[in-house]
Parts: sequence; structure tokens; C-alpha cells
Amino acid sequence: MHLAKWAASASALTLATAGAVFALAPDGNAAATSAYAVAPYVDMSNSQEGMLDTALTGHGLKAYTAAFVLGSGCNQIWGDTLPIGADSFTDPLIAKAKSEGASLIISSGGASGLPLAWTCSTQSSIDAGYQALINDYGVTQLDFDIEGAAVADTAATARQMQAMKDLKASNPALQFSVTLPVLTSGLTSDGVNILKAAKTAGVKIDVVNIMTMDFYAGTGTEMGQGSVSAAQATLSQMQSVDSGYTYANLGITPMIGKNDDGSTFTLADAQTVENFAAQHGVGRLAFWSVNRDQPCSGSANSLSTCTQISQNSLAFTDTFQQFAGGSGGTTGGTTTGGTTTGGTTGGTTTGGGGTTCTVASWSSSAIYTGGNTVSWKGHNWQAKWWTQGEEPGTTGEWGVWQDLGAC
Repeated sequence: MHLAKWAASASALTLATAGAVFALAPDGNAAATSAYAVAPYVDMSNSQEGMLDTALTGHGLKAYTAAFVLGSGCNQIWGDTLPIGADSFTDPLIAKAKSEGASLIISSGGASGLPLAWTCSTQSSIDAGYQALINDYGVTQLDFDIEGAAVADTAATARQMQAMKDLKASNPALQFSVTLPVLTSGLTSDGVNILKAAKTAGVKIDVVNIMTMDFYAGTGTEMGQGSVSAAQATLSQMQSVDSGYTYANLGITPMIGKNDDGSTFTLADAQTVENFAAQHGVGRLAFWSVNRDQPCSGSANSLSTCTQISQNSLAFTDTFQQFAGGSGGTTGGTTTGGTTTGGTTGGTTTGGGGTTCTVASWSSSAIYTGGNTVSWKGHNWQAKWWTQGEEPGTTGEWGVWQDLGAC
């Protein structure tokens, strides 16, 4: 990830593992729902760690991704140079989150560091190091954030995948994610090679987590739709390597608010991504970061500690929590940051065909979610799931729009 001072702590903690429940998303994809469905990153050292406690106790967050463990030769440290399992600063924070029922994912690497397989060439030491993370924290979820030149390091990638194969053999419940930079057109060729390395090693990446941020496509880039496009393209790339991949193996991680490239990921963009994830059964939603999920105030005008946009504190957390069955966030009928979501009420309108109806007329640019109603061509229509640009009356009996009759 970007814009953070990488540090955190470790301690010998045991977290309960939530079992996954499989259901079908509206498009027929298998959707894995678990405690880790929404697991935003937390920078454990930027003086905003209290945001995690508030998100857990006041906003229903159930899981988080602690960033970042760094490889240091064949040892592992947190970003403040303290070894894993021996950090007196962050241990109490992790213990408190555990007491509040939080599930933990440990992430290694990041924009300013490397996972162990990139700093150590001895396979047995790499395996032992990752096993130490599992043992020290009692976790079943590991994340590896691979950025910059590390993405192209094929030797390190091969060591990483061999380690995951070895660890899955001795830890059957282990799941791992690989977090990769992405363009709106999908992974880079180096990113695709990481998927191929996993297949060569005989291991399947549980979650390919794409960083839908900093596209450097202009400050006016529509980041919500850009994230959707990146997700669609990435799944196609994943399936070209292994046809067994589905959206349940995909994670989406934007940078909320202002990005490094000057673009802005708004609350409306968050709703677009959450709607897409719910429709397709995406495996995980995350964002960078809980610490930043607040407006700037006073002298706090840094991208590492706030979004630099107007918002309520933890508004992005609330929006993404809808994916995990939570409440809050943007609702139908509101306009935020230039994207309109479809609502169920409105003034008297003409439903596209000259008949007066009392429900808001369908708009080709609006986003609608399951339960939203519109009027169009003299009829009221109700959306069965997320949709945009699909005209009522044209999707058929089994399509997104249900005809509620004349109005």
C-alpha cells in the first residue's frame, strides 16, 4: 500500500477462526462469506490506531488486516524494527481488538518493505518464518503485499509459492492472499506471472487482492467504475491461468479519499464497489486504510491520516460493511461525489412514456440495488440486484427488473 509509516507489533495471541459459508451471488458465482469478507488495512503505527477500536465497537467491523510485517534477511520485523512477537506498543492494541471479537489477517510487505521470501533465499527459513506468524498469532489468514520491483522478482515469487504449498500441507486451514498493483485494464504482465508461479508450484491463491488505486489516468478518473473494470479484467486474467478461479477468489482494495495521483475515491465510488461485490460474490473487500477513514481537521492534513475529503468519520467503513451484512453507508436516492444511486421515492414523474407515475423515473446513468423501484414507460419496476444502464422492460422475465404493473 501507499503512504504509510510501516510499523506494528506482534504477540502470542490466538484468534478464533470463522468458518466460511458458501452461497450464490445474483450472477450465479459462488460467494464465500466469512468474518474476513470486509477486512480493511490498518497501519499499526501512524498515531491513528484508535480508529480501529472505534470501527470495531461502534461500526460493526469484524476483521482487519494488520500492516506490515517486513522481511529482514531471514528474520521478520515490524516496520519499527521490532521483531515479531516482541512489540510492547502494538501488542495491547491487537489484544484489545481480539477481546472485541476481531478476526485478524497479517500482511507482509507493502510499498516500503518486502515479505520474507524476497529478503531470504533459504526455503526452510522462509517456511519457518511464516509458520512463526501463524503460531505467534494463531491466525489462519496471511496476506502478502507485493509492489514495485518485487513483482518482477521471479526467484522470490517461486520461493513464496513453495512456502505457501508447504504451509498449507501442515496447516490445512491456512488461506493466503496476494495483494498486487493493478490498472483499470487488469494486472500487469508481472502480476499475471505471479499467478502462473502459483500454478507451477501446485498451489492456488485463495484471494488475488487488487489495489484499485493510483491509476495515474488523470485526476478526473471515475475511481468506482475504474475499480469495477479492474476487477472484471483481473478475473479474466486469473481464469486464463486457472479456469477454477471465480470472483470468490478476488479481493478489491481501493485507497479511500484522495489518492497519491490526485484522483479521488468518493463515498459514491465505495457504494459502486460494494454493489458490484455483492452482485458477483467477490471474496473480500478492503481499503487503505481504517486510520484514514476520517476528514482532515486542524493540522491533520496528511494522506496517511485522513482522506482529504468531506466525510463523516468511518463513513467508508460503514459503506463497505454493507457487504458483510452491516448497516450504514450510502443509501439509495442520494448523490455523492458525482455518482447517483437509485432511490425508491421521488416526486411525480413521467415514466418515459407519457404516463404520470409517482415513483422516480429510471435513469441510464444511475446505479440501482436490489429493492430499488423506478417508473418507466408507464410501469413501476423493482430491481432484483445491482444494475446500471439496463433499461426496464428489456431484460426479460429472468433479468434484473421485475415489472410491478402499470402506474
